[in-house]
Amino acid sequence: MGGMTPREILKAATIDGAKIIGFDQDLGSIEAGKLADLVVLDRNPLQDIRNTNSVRYVMKNGELYDGDTLDQVWPVQRKLPKFWWWDAAPKGPITSTNGAR
Repeated sequence: MGGMTPREILKAATIDGAKIIGFDQDLGSIEAGKLADLVVLDRNPLQDIRNTNSVRYVMKNGELYDGDTLDQVWPVQRKLPKFWWWDAAPKGPITSTNGAR
């Protein structure tokens, strides 16, 4: 909608973003010596930028996670721990900070 090509969008979100915040020596592209958190996609985002929604894996701090469940798959396999906000219903009455209900 903004007139950018998929390649321009990906560049803006990666190396250009890293340059703007002054971290392009460490982030924004895959090169020897750089930090390598990355996303592996099932479909080519250069064909359609909406394909960035097809996340297969996420690599963070040298650990590989399943893109659908965020379960860790490498170097060890472990399920994503349950977060406190996943409970179906809040416990007890909900009140405002001034005590009103």
